[in-house]
Amino acid sequence: MFYDLNIALPESAGRPKGHVSGQDWTHVAQTIEQAREFGYDVVAINQTVQGKLVPEHLEIWKSAPVISGAIYSWNKETGARISANTTGRIQRGGVRVLRRLTLVVSDASHGQSLASSVSGVVGEYDIVAVRPTSEKLLLSASSGVWDAVDLISLDMGSRWGFFAKHKTVGQALGAGYAFEISYKPALTDSATRQQWVSNAASIIRVTRGKGVVWTSGACQAFDVRAPCDVVALGEVLQLNSDLSKRALSSNSRAVLLHAFTRASTLKAVISVKQADSAINDDSTEPASKRAKK
Repeated sequence: MFYDLNIALPESAGRPKGHVSGQDWTHVAQTIEQAREFGYDVVAINQTVQGKLVPEHLEIWKSAPVISGAIYSWNKETGARISANTTGRIQRGGVRVLRRLTLVVSDASHGQSLASSVSGVVGEYDIVAVRPTSEKLLLSASSGVWDAVDLISLDMGSRWGFFAKHKTVGQALGAGYAFEISYKPALTDSATRQQWVSNAASIIRVTRGKGVVWTSGACQAFDVRAPCDVVALGEVLQLNSDLSKRALSSNSRAVLLHAFTRASTLKAVISVKQADSAINDDSTEPASKRAKK
């Protein structure tokens, strides 16, 4: 199975009582359909929020469009999450659509909403990512103090102003967090592309290619690339094809399993719900090929 855990919503979706226009939702639907054509089985629509997370941020999900063959993880009428199990089998030709939050943290107080794994607004999302804007906040994100986090997402198209250190990244990987490399900045102007290469190479160097997740960050259909093209992009960064393929498949699946565990267990000890089918499918065969069988 192949995953793209970042189909981006517009900035307006990240505001309290935000708005996603009909045209923006059309772009999202077209992007998801393109991803399915390329062989992606699971995608996540990403809502980026800066600062404090409030219940009003969930209102936009009620207006999501109907997409043929799409299996949503939330009720489009109420906006409520349907199930924490996001890793089960998918019908042939279908695509599972998940709900993702990326919280941009520029102050430690913003991370308070990420300190609870099973309650509050953050519990309504299938995947929770954090984007720290300083080295100190990256250390906080990596330490596990914000236990609702599944994914660490740095701005790949901008200069960070700090270094991702081996010790900090190793601590994050040890806590079960993955690091996202979104390739959309590599498709823009030359200056942004150069910065993307520097940032992506830095993450690959400190992680040694382990715990890395490729995502598109796509806003429109032409921003999505086929899995084989993404694997080739990894080779340009000296990430071998096996590790690059894992970044689209098993590593992404591990993010979902991490999310399922935090959402359905208390302190990772007492299970609330069994996930019998959650660990059975680790195929990297595209949906488009399975549909022909």
